[in-house]
Formats: sequence, structure tokens, C-alpha cells
Amino acid sequence: MHIQRRLGYICSLAISMAMFTSLTAHAQQATVEGLVTGRDGPSMSVKTPDSPRVTVLLSDTTQATEKGGFLGLDRKQLGIASLMPGMSVKVEGSYDSDHQLVARKVTFSRNSFNTAKQIDAGLNPVNSEVAKQSDQLRSQRRDIDQTQQDIAKNSQDIDATKQGLATTTEATNQNTTAIGQTNTRIGTLDTYETKDSITVNFANGRATVSKKDKDQLADFVKQVADTPGYMIEVQGFASTVGSAALNQRLSAERADAVLAIIQQTGVVPMTRILAPAAMGTSNEVADNHTRSGQAQNRRVVVTIVVNKGITGATS
Repeated sequence: MHIQRRLGYICSLAISMAMFTSLTAHAQQATVEGLVTGRDGPSMSVKTPDSPRVTVLLSDTTQATEKGGFLGLDRKQLGIASLMPGMSVKVEGSYDSDHQLVARKVTFSRNSFNTAKQIDAGLNPVNSEVAKQSDQLRSQRRDIDQTQQDIAKNSQDIDATKQGLATTTEATNQNTTAIGQTNTRIGTLDTYETKDSITVNFANGRATVSKKDKDQLADFVKQVADTPGYMIEVQGFASTVGSAALNQRLSAERADAVLAIIQQTGVVPMTRILAPAAMGTSNEVADNHTRSGQAQNRRVVVTIVVNKGITGATS
């Protein structure tokens, strides 16, 4: 009888410990949904309906999944480099001892990803209209230059062109203001200062990096790998030769080509790379009316930035 009571006591204790362990493990699991408000390497800030800031820890094993297509059944693994401020995300993981959510899986919609990329590139939802108006503006400026050579003969055409130019300029200024407001909103999420940069140039209509540029890019990345709190920003650009849609695609392909070389060096973890930005024909560095100027504008700029909060700099 005494042995039976002791066995019953031991069984009850074992069941209680198993239930406690199960409940504890269950309590550590968590799922949050909200808006990404900041990225600093492996740390990501998410604003939820219940909290203005939830700290999410990312790692190379974290899955970043894009949902698209009918009922979101089309899924694509993009990697944590695709996570950027402005995205609506669902994070699944567990809390650590510092109450930081260690992400196992991050899910987002294709529309949310595309919108965030537009914001990151300094664009707004009417970027295609801006591109069309920019093309029209450049065309009308060339017409003005040609017309002014024989102003006495073509004065009526000049007046009509100037009137159209004024209308287009006004519309472009309105869109530029909207772009500036978007940049200001995203710029307040994280404040960085530039430490160094390197420029890679491309042939017309091409997105292939030369061997010389590959070697220089690899050396550049290796030199900054020990910089505390660094992030790598990759921005692709195009000249105005060709249509706006073609130049937008070329700038994206050039940025992706340079990003692939950076990853191949093996010294930069994915958590230190910002999503590549396709800037199209914006931010010209030279005159697009000359071949040498066009060659300078066909480029990718790789910039090393450091969070001011880490370096102690002030805004």
C-alpha cells in the first residue's frame, strides 16, 4: 500500500511538470501584425494596434515570404533584405528573455512590398505619370531650343510651346512636392549618416558589371565590414536614353547585379543590406544631352551608412 501511494505521487508530479512545461513553451510563442517603422541590421521595429514599438530580431534563418496572386496562394521567398520601413507584415516567432520577438517567419503581401519599394526609391503612386510628364518636358525644351534659332519666323510656335511647358512644369512641381513629402515621412523612421560610397558605371542598355568594377567593389565592401552599426545601401540609375519604363527596369537590374556581387563576397550578412532601390533617371549627375554625361548617369551607387544613434551623432 505504501509503495502504491508513492508511485501515485510520482506519477502526479510528472504529469504536473509536463503540463507546466507545455504551458510555458506555448506562452513563449507569439504572432504580431503591424507596420515596419525602422530597420537597423538584425533589429526591426514594428508598430502594432496594441504597441507603438515592438522590437523584432531577424537572423539569416528567418523566412521572409511574399504572398500574391489569387487569394494570396502564390508565395515567394525573398529573404530578409526585402524587409523595409513602410511594409505591413505578420511576424511569427517567440519572445526571448529581454522580451524581444525572435522572428521565425515574416509574411507580407505583394502590394505592401511594391508600395514600400516605391517609397524607398523616393517615388509615389503616380510615378508613371511623373515619368510621362518628365519625358514631355524634355521634348518641349528641345522644341524651344530649335524654335529660338528662327524666333522671328516661328514666334507663334514658341508661344504655344511655352504655354504647354508652363502647364507641364506646374504638374511636375506638384508631383515633386508629393515625392518630397513621402521622402520626409520615411526619412523620419531611421536617421543615418553617410560614411563612404563607390560608383559602378554601365554600358548603354546593359546591367553587366565589369571584372575591374567587381574587384574594386569587393575590396570596398571588405574594408567597411568592421564598421560598427553599418548598413549598405544600393541604388541603381539610368540615363534618359530610351523610354521611362525601360530605364526604370535597367536601374533595377543594375542594382540587383551589384547586390549579388556584394553577397558573393561572403563578408556582409543579409541583415546589413538594405533592399536595392531602382531610381530610374532621377538624381542626374551629368548632362544627359552628351554621351559622356549619359555614361556617368548609367550607374549604381553603393553607400555605407551608419545609424546616428550608434555613432552618437546628432541630427
